[in-house]
Amino acid sequence: MKLNRKPATTLLAVGLAASLTPLTASPASAASMHGCSYPRVCLYAGTYSGGSLIGWFRDTYYQNLPTAIRNEPDSVVNTRNDDSVWLIDTGASPDAYICIPKNRAVNLGNYNHPNGTTWANDVDTIKIWGDPDNGLCSGANAVRQGRIPDGWRP
Repeated sequence: MKLNRKPATTLLAVGLAASLTPLTASPASAASMHGCSYPRVCLYAGTYSGGSLIGWFRDTYYQNLPTAIRNEPDSVVNTRNDDSVWLIDTGASPDAYICIPKNRAVNLGNYNHPNGTTWANDVDTIKIWGDPDNGLCSGANAVRQGRIPDGWRP
């Protein structure tokens, strides 16, 4: 009796493919937060939980906010998993920034600005820190503030 080797070979190939399938990992995915999709940094008029989305960013270079929303943000949501973001006030002297760590939602009115008011309505530039960034602000998973020496602007 002669065996047909083709079905045996096909069954072996199918069996190997099925056994290898669980070894491949699906890409990591992140969920949106407060209506802000990954991998964006979203700015809101009002609170992030009840306000209106007025703009979003995902590029990792210094960007001036569009004129229509400049100095308007009241809150921010950073959905990025490993990048922190600086919200910058270039009207201060020297320029001031507030750093928002990875995966964080912040109402800017809860943070005192160096000018004596709050950070709400004082943001005109954004910088998302891409690779190599660990998503922390000055080594901590907390909102931090600082000043940028004059002459830093690209």
